[in-house]
Amino acid sequence: MNRIFAITTLILASTFSGCTSNDQSDIFYGEDISPPIPVDEFELIDENGMNITMSQFQGKVVVVTFLFTRCPDICPVVSANLAFIAEELGDKFESEVQILTVTVDPWTDNSSVLNNYATTRQLTWPHLTGAVDELEPVWMNFDVGLATYNTDVDNDGVADGFDSCPDTPEGEEVDYNGCGKETQQPEGDVVTSHHPLDYWVDHTTGTIIVDKQMNQRVWWGDTDWNPELVLEDIIQLIEEE
Repeated sequence: MNRIFAITTLILASTFSGCTSNDQSDIFYGEDISPPIPVDEFELIDENGMNITMSQFQGKVVVVTFLFTRCPDICPVVSANLAFIAEELGDKFESEVQILTVTVDPWTDNSSVLNNYATTRQLTWPHLTGAVDELEPVWMNFDVGLATYNTDVDNDGVADGFDSCPDTPEGEEVDYNGCGKETQQPEGDVVTSHHPLDYWVDHTTGTIIVDKQMNQRVWWGDTDWNPELVLEDIIQLIEEE
């Protein structure tokens, strides 16, 4: 696996027009994407190594979210919210509504890693990955701003985005959170790292709801999620002719 530390930014030249409606309609609880943005066809692989295309979900409402498995905060919350929505949809889930998760960290998130992430959290929808050149057009189509960096102010081998203890004494062995195993441990067991935490992925995105004609219609910011209202937006799109 090649690790990419250089900062890369993948932001569309124009701002996400969907986040600011430019007509009189405001029909969703989330941000109306107006005018709607067509979803470009793509083919990626899921957590089981199976090929998945966007077009195979034509005729369904599709909820698309972007995350990375090493994300310690907002990504697990979004995944839990999606699991709630899947449960609330009942028979409509998968028959009328499809959820897709797309990684923003293909350098770590291969099918096996995504399978472990989904299985551990009992998530039953596809978690997609692929080569960087396959994912870049998807990120751009959904206006995902992405950067990776490896800044490490205390030089302990843990990127600052993961580091809960930025003042680790020089040379001290650290745990999963970048905290010194001798001097910075709370009561309890030391959590060791099983995966490299030497780069961090910073992505600006949200969860996008796509209508049955494969148009992006609704945008929910990752920190603005309200599961009940997201569900209302999904149901409204199900009912559209």
